[in-house]
Amino acid sequence: MEELKRTIAFFAGVVLMLLVFGSAFAETILPNPATIDMEDLENRYVTTNLEYKGNGIVTLTLLENEQYDAEVIRKLQAGDVIRSGNEEITVETMEWDGPDLFINSEILLCDTDDGTFERVMENDMVPQLTIGTLDCEIEPCLTMLDWVDPVSGDILENVAVRSGEELIALLESGAGPSFAVENVHTLFDHYSQPMLIWRFYSPAQ
Repeated sequence: MEELKRTIAFFAGVVLMLLVFGSAFAETILPNPATIDMEDLENRYVTTNLEYKGNGIVTLTLLENEQYDAEVIRKLQAGDVIRSGNEEITVETMEWDGPDLFINSEILLCDTDDGTFERVMENDMVPQLTIGTLDCEIEPCLTMLDWVDPVSGDILENVAVRSGEELIALLESGAGPSFAVENVHTLFDHYSQPMLIWRFYSPAQ
């Protein structure tokens, strides 16, 4: 009996050592740093969440897709941890589908063809990095290209061209689909003010 106990203790120790040894070499994979500079927004096309503050003032939350270095993703091993959004995903299994990678049979990382991978969610959205916020005034001369029905939230067959005044009216009404589901893209001018806004259909609405 004592011999059996010593044998069990020995193998338990070996297993523990293997676990410690393996965890020492596990990697934590973080998204690449954001590439958009809040101080240099001229002619930048940026995903934004748009929140109306009243009196023609909006707060834009500037976002950028989470991206991972392609070489790092291709070297993933079981036990590595990927940070994505508010999650920490421990890699258990990996399955390549062409250039794309499935982690644990359900997490999809897509090759962007520019040296990075992006995680694509079930609703086709990509987790976002928050770059910062910007308060600005919506000018009447601003142009909005709207692909969303302002009442039903359905996708429009043809884009609607709206003025800054019409955008403010939509925001003040509070009706219809949200402007804060990562479906608004903004083009900024030389003064880091929005000059053109696109609103795309989003299934997350």
